Amino acid sequence: MKRVNTIKPLAIADEDRRAVRSDVGNKLTYNRTIYTKTQQTIRKRQTKKSKLLADPDIKRWYENVARGSPNTAEINLRRLSKFCEDHQIKPMQLAKLGTKDIRTVTDLLQDHISWMESQGKAPQYIKGTITAVKSWLHHFDVFIKRRIKIANVDSTPTLEKERVPLREELVELFSRANLRAGAIMSLVAKAGLRPEVLGNYNATDGLMIKDLPELVIKEGLATFTNKPPRIAVRKTLSKTDHEYFTFLTDLGAKRLAAYLNERLVSGEQLTPESPVIAPFARYVRNRGENKGKRFVETITIRHDIQKAMRPRFSWRPYVLRAFFDTQLLIAESRAKIAHDFRVFFMGHKGSMEAKYTTNKGILPEILIDEMR
Repeated sequence: MKRVNTIKPLAIADEDRRAVRSDVGNKLTYNRTIYTKTQQTIRKRQTKKSKLLADPDIKRWYENVARGSPNTAEINLRRLSKFCEDHQIKPMQLAKLGTKDIRTVTDLLQDHISWMESQGKAPQYIKGTITAVKSWLHHFDVFIKRRIKIANVDSTPTLEKERVPLREELVELFSRANLRAGAIMSLVAKAGLRPEVLGNYNATDGLMIKDLPELVIKEGLATFTNKPPRIAVRKTLSKTDHEYFTFLTDLGAKRLAAYLNERLVSGEQLTPESPVIAPFARYVRNRGENKGKRFVETITIRHDIQKAMRPRFSWRPYVLRAFFDTQLLIAESRAKIAHDFRVFFMGHKGSMEAKYTTNKGILPEILIDEMR
């Protein structure tokens, strides 16, 4: 039997039609199959998180934790889910077991610690898992009274060999980065901001143009009126829930201005509510649930830094903040900066004296000038 690989019409006699087979039908069938699969993939699949939050009790616990820290709520939910999967038990079954037999649940936690230690898990990861499970049990008024120990709980094995970058390495790192990554790294390494300040975990808030009080946009050009420029961190962005400010070095200000000017040249209108770090269309991103939001989520900010680092450097993105603090420490040792200023710029609340000085809502201009 002959096979014809074509989609053009053929002039074939009736008696010869059965002797000829075309692959056109297979192609059409294949296309229909692909189309059907594509339609199926468009349908939104239910995620593990949505399945968990479908339970009213889990959702109530999750929302309560999120009022204090949305990021902590996400982490606790994942760790509770993993704990229950390891023991083939549902969260509600765990809660009911705790209300009926507190000793059995306590033994379960203690045995889980032993198992995780045998698996070589980091002590802080083990502590975080137990904290998440205890938080879930506390939601049902189940309190673990036994003093459960974790070996070397304060050790951080993954950070033991981590060091602060040298100036030369930082220069190389900036030369490898695009404009957005350069602006991000400048705000972390040259102003000491946490990545979460630039954009929180779900891209609902972040640093805005209005948080740069000394930034001026005139005739389509962004410039800073003072050096070093001041950056205000709102209470909603601060990890310690207090408003503070820091300063950006001259090199960092140039990097940030270059990034903002690129956005202006591309036609973007920067208003006081515009994000400092935005999901600019020129940069590749997979935003998922955060699609359409005007801020960049923390995980993307970290990824931009890591992309500039790899494969040359294996540092964590947070090491750039350590670089900023180290430079402040060196300046303090040379009597060029007060210790309380250093603590303030890092976003820490400091000692009791700070409550009466640097942690006041509005600082006098003479103090701000001294900090500058």
